[in-house]
Amino acid sequence: MKPGFPRGSAAWLLLALLAASLTLLTACGGNSTGSPATPTSPPATPTSPPANPAGTAPPKVTAWSGILIERGTGEVLWSKAPDRQLPPASCTKIMTALLVLEEATDLDAYATVPDIPLPQTVGVDLVPGDRISVREALTALMVKSANDAALTLASYVAGSEPAFTELMNARAAELGLSHTHFVNCRGTPEPGHYSSARDLATLGRFAMRDPVFRELVSAKTAVVRYAAVPIESHNRLLDYPWGDGIKTGATGVSGKVLVGSGKPGPVALIVVTMHEPTRDQEEKDAIALFEWGTAEYLRRTTAAATPSP
Repeated sequence: MKPGFPRGSAAWLLLALLAASLTLLTACGGNSTGSPATPTSPPATPTSPPANPAGTAPPKVTAWSGILIERGTGEVLWSKAPDRQLPPASCTKIMTALLVLEEATDLDAYATVPDIPLPQTVGVDLVPGDRISVREALTALMVKSANDAALTLASYVAGSEPAFTELMNARAAELGLSHTHFVNCRGTPEPGHYSSARDLATLGRFAMRDPVFRELVSAKTAVVRYAAVPIESHNRLLDYPWGDGIKTGATGVSGKVLVGSGKPGPVALIVVTMHEPTRDQEEKDAIALFEWGTAEYLRRTTAAATPSP
């Protein structure tokens, strides 16, 4: 497991200084009679990050598009072309899983594998006519990113992939994902299949409210009994003690795509990067954003708690 922020790093020092500032403010907040100061209510959440010259500059990110938000409030801390429409690759499966969890009444029920092309580029060797539990198919979908599991779940819920895709687009509209349109449930590149960093962050934030979804996407490894072999997630954030999801994707057209969630400090964050050149660069950019976002949150919290002169 990879460590959090290294002791002595810039991010660590900034966090330590901010923590010390908060302690000092608390100690000095009394009035002349020694009574405790009246707590200050937090400011209303702004619609966009306010400019503040005292803050450190955000990291340079290689991705074509990206966004960083607080998971609890949805407040945007940083963005880069967040509404640019790009192929989401297998991050499409966030919506696939969400819909199945919303529509399926029994996760232990069995789904029949439909007539699908074989072999699938990514899968767990499902064969048409076989049966797999909905829960195990969801595990294969979100940990292995199995396309055969996606097609099986789509058929189970809606009868076919095209019918399921209609449900996906309807749900996207309900969630206000105005820069998203799905053509399939797998993330296979096709004309008209796109999303944006902002929409994927909104979708990921909503999906993470579901406890079963959180359990699925927090698993680094799993064993699908049908395949009888271990499967492993490509999400490198799960190598960090504070990482807890969500999904990665990659095709030749989309580059590397990440919707990542974690809580390296006092607040949970969601990072989205789209069209990174490599997994190494994706990890580097994501970690830099999590570090900066945590420091930025603490800086804003400190500023909000500072008494007016």
